Amino acid sequence: MTDAEWPVLETHVEYDAGWFTAGYDLVRRPSGETARYYWVDPADSVVVVAVRDERVLLVEQYRPRLRGTFVECPGGGIDAGESPTEAAARELREETGYAAGRVERLTSYFPSGWERHERHVAFASELEPATPDPDGGEFIEVHELPVEEAFEAVRREPMNGWGLLPLLVARNAGLL
Repeated sequence: MTDAEWPVLETHVEYDAGWFTAGYDLVRRPSGETARYYWVDPADSVVVVAVRDERVLLVEQYRPRLRGTFVECPGGGIDAGESPTEAAARELREETGYAAGRVERLTSYFPSGWERHERHVAFASELEPATPDPDGGEFIEVHELPVEEAFEAVRREPMNGWGLLPLLVARNAGLL
């Protein structure tokens, strides 16, 4: 299927929070029917698989929107004018207190069918201690785990998209 077979007839922004918008597209389906497809459009984000001394750095934090505590890879939003690798290095330092000597982008993906942003997966190595600087609403505990324990930790429920998928991508790339 192509965009030409699913033309957008109208786009409506229902909500603009400044850092994300939400709305819908009125789309004509190949059958001729029209339907609203709702979306949320935040900034792109990055998630970092960071390895130090053959141990994976993970963060544990409570996520109020999801009403749960999650073990995941560090990460966050990409600021205007920042590349995914620059954002990865910044987020890693802010959340874990480690500066990366090397950061490489591994891949990008769309987190869901209704979020219109890309999440980039980065790999960080050559880590050196630095000063953590979490955002005001972040209360983070840092864990350094052997690879297999890291996989076990991110698979414990509840899970979100900041843990297992990035570790699988890094493993598939031969980095774990």
